[in-house]
Amino acid sequence: MKLLILPAALSAFAALAGCSEGPAPKAEAATTEPDTQVHMDLTVTRAFNAAMTKAGLDEGQRNVVKAMAHQQAVALTCAGFSVNKARFEDEMNIIYYDDKGKMLDVDSEALHLRERQVMMGFGMVFGAQLAIAASDEKAFCEHAEVERNARDAKHLVLDPPTTG
Repeated sequence: MKLLILPAALSAFAALAGCSEGPAPKAEAATTEPDTQVHMDLTVTRAFNAAMTKAGLDEGQRNVVKAMAHQQAVALTCAGFSVNKARFEDEMNIIYYDDKGKMLDVDSEALHLRERQVMMGFGMVFGAQLAIAASDEKAFCEHAEVERNARDAKHLVLDPPTTG
C-alpha cells in the first residue's frame, strides 16, 4: 500500500513556494565564497540530522529527504529543470518504512506526527538550498546540471533535459 499524503503535500509546498511574487531576480556575478555556502549547508545539515534522528529517520531516509529538498530547490531556481512528480512521491515514501524496509506499524497519530516532522525537515533543507542558490545562482545551477547529467545518481528525480 502506497501512502502519498506527505509526498503530495510536499509537492504542493514546493510549488507554492514559487508563487508569492513571481520568479526571483537573477543573481549577479558570484560574490559569495564557496566556504560560506559549505558552512551554510553544514550548519543546516547538523540541525536537520538532529531533528530527523529525533523523528526516527535513519541515515538513508534523512539522505533521501535532503536529496528531494535539494532537487525541488533546483527545479524552482534553475531554468530548464523539473522534478518528476511520480519519482518524487516514490522516493518520499521511504519515510513510511523502518531501516529493514518493513512498513511502520504505528497508529495514525504517530504517522501524522512523523509526517509533520519530515515536512519541517524538508522545509529546513529546501529553504537552505534556496538561500545557497541565491548566493550564487549561476554556480548552483551549473552544479545541478552536472548532477542531472550523472543519471546514475541515487535518488535522482530531476527530469532529463528536453531536447529541441
